[in-house]
Amino acid sequence: MGLNKEQPHFLNLNITMKYLLLLLIVYTFYGCYTGTQKVAHTNEIREILIDPDKFETFLDLSEILDDSVEVIPLEMKDECLISQIVRIEFYKDKILVSDKANAKIFVFTSEGKYLKSIGKQGQGPGEYSFLGDFTLKGDSVVVQDRSRNKYIVYDLYSNAFREISYDMLHLEVVSFDEIAYFISNYSHSKYGDYNLFRFNLNTSEVLSLEVPFGEDGIDKSSYGLKRYASKSDSTAMLIYPLNDTVYTLNKETVFPSYVIHYTSRNLPSEVNVSKENIYRYVHENKYLKGWEFMQNSQNYMLGYYIDNGFKYFVYNKQNSNIRVGQWLKIGSLSELIFSDFYTTTDNQLYFIQYAAVLSSNWKLTRAKSTNEHFKNKMDAIVASLNEDANPVLFKCHFKNK
Repeated sequence: MGLNKEQPHFLNLNITMKYLLLLLIVYTFYGCYTGTQKVAHTNEIREILIDPDKFETFLDLSEILDDSVEVIPLEMKDECLISQIVRIEFYKDKILVSDKANAKIFVFTSEGKYLKSIGKQGQGPGEYSFLGDFTLKGDSVVVQDRSRNKYIVYDLYSNAFREISYDMLHLEVVSFDEIAYFISNYSHSKYGDYNLFRFNLNTSEVLSLEVPFGEDGIDKSSYGLKRYASKSDSTAMLIYPLNDTVYTLNKETVFPSYVIHYTSRNLPSEVNVSKENIYRYVHENKYLKGWEFMQNSQNYMLGYYIDNGFKYFVYNKQNSNIRVGQWLKIGSLSELIFSDFYTTTDNQLYFIQYAAVLSSNWKLTRAKSTNEHFKNKMDAIVASLNEDANPVLFKCHFKNK
């Protein structure tokens, strides 16, 4: 059974829960691109209700994180000067850091000692001309060359590599062994208007087309996100700009799991504005338009949306409780403020502090720290930093519940 392009999709911002449940039933019986049939899902779509007028000044994560935070200064050498981290991943005893400004993926030990970089920029075999996203597949790092429509699969422990071609525009990838999902952003392709492509990395075969979008809504193609998907263990969560649906991905399928609803100031489903002006329109009118950044863990989703500045949130998947605040901190350790963070596939949370900012912030907040062990550790680390040093990672562990 082929995909029916006239089927309803999940992009209406004012959609009701009753209609969403009906759409879920229809969605789960879509046919795949290869003609196979999907397994029906009965997962309930949960509503995440946010009152924009109710938020804390400081969103303290102490209640969900252990006090045993690992502070990891990333070693600085001439060949690994980090400017702009766009992704962090942890594999076995290694930390992988993607640096957008330098177009490199650096590999460090779990203690922060520099080991090497993955591949290099260039036009030759095994080289990428424009560094896109990356994912892990066993002992290999799968790196996107966005300008040449290919992935390069680098072996972590040797110089071996192979290349995989693709033919659909996309910005991000999340993988489950040999199964990858290519994440697009409202871009047309030869396959039709789909935001997600399920792909076999071993056979280079497009397995199915997912999350269709229509021509009758707002053109969102010029409105991007910092990250679209975040994987923890065997599942990933996925969001799109100007979309109130949160999707779940696993190796077999994708389905909507949550719908976000604000009690006021939602973006209307229909507006008369061009795609080039949609970002300005949204901010000038102070509309709330869904999450702009989300990271997934086993029991929580963390991220932010924009409402007169950043509003950070933590959503508890177990009890459906959401907390929102203007600033992030771990109060059991100190009053340090965090803004950049990523979860990893092994269910850890990493905060990033750039050296110059960390030194300044620690001087301002040190006296308020009541954890002597953490204070002594921070004193030693800050004393060793200069303003040009590489960033410092704070590796946090979620509490077992």
